[in-house]
Amino acid sequence: MTSSADVAAHAGVSRSTVSQILNGHGHRFKPDMVDRVQAVARELGYRPSLAGRALARGTSDVVITLLPNISLGPRLRELIDLVTAELADEGKTNLIRLSSGDAQIDEAVLALRPAGLWSVAPLTPEQHTRLGELGVMVVDQPRELQRAIDHEIGALQAGHLIERGYPAIVVAAPEDLREQPFAVAREQGALDAARAAGIPTLPTLRLGLERGSSERIAGLLPDSDVGVAAYNDDAALAILAAAHHAGRSVPAEIGVIGVDNTIASGVSEPSLTTVDMDLHYSAHEIVRALLHGPDTMPTNPFDAVRSFVSIIEGGSTAR
Repeated sequence: MTSSADVAAHAGVSRSTVSQILNGHGHRFKPDMVDRVQAVARELGYRPSLAGRALARGTSDVVITLLPNISLGPRLRELIDLVTAELADEGKTNLIRLSSGDAQIDEAVLALRPAGLWSVAPLTPEQHTRLGELGVMVVDQPRELQRAIDHEIGALQAGHLIERGYPAIVVAAPEDLREQPFAVAREQGALDAARAAGIPTLPTLRLGLERGSSERIAGLLPDSDVGVAAYNDDAALAILAAAHHAGRSVPAEIGVIGVDNTIASGVSEPSLTTVDMDLHYSAHEIVRALLHGPDTMPTNPFDAVRSFVSIIEGGSTAR
């Protein structure tokens, strides 16, 4: 394995010089020396140790994205990609860490001395305290804010279905326990909006989204006309397939609205009405907070997020 000593010997400089140049302090040396060291490092395939760099500088250029035990849908992957790209523009490396349970921070992560940590799931006060003591910038979404956002999404779905004239509202939610932290609030938002408008609600449809489930889901569909507020686009597409299996007309009898604005939502037949969120805005705010602190976040994050949530209309509610 190539070491910094090998690079130093080939470049004719000291090991200390190699370390400083390859760890971001090249401005201290003549340009031709910097070019020579970097060229030798590339030729030998040498990469500075992240742990060693962190030890020397007190912090690293690494940012941790901590993912809890949830299904990694296409929109979350897109958000992670956007955050990763924007961090790269700032000279930071985004390291994805998967957790088997609630958001967990292990010693291997802390040993990297990350510059920041973005957790998709809320962290505990104890975790915030520990990371703060280590000087790690932390960005996560408080549980209350996440619930408020998901409640708003459900209410937006129900409001759209009511505007389209569906006489009753039913929620379609996944059985997968990993989705429950988000699904419960979305369900409640749809039910609250329907009841506030005086529209009847039906018992929630619990969906298993395994292959070949269309017949079973078809048996769950109400006999009367209804608007379905689906947890996400996957659940909404399952309802479309079940309606087709049952010989029910969409959107004449059954209206369906999903969440996430996935690619599949636009190529289904009929195309799917869905709730879209501006991921570019979200990614920019996350990166800005990671680099400059949570105080840079909007003073009223709920209103800010709500203003970037919109309905993309498709054929599934074009009644």
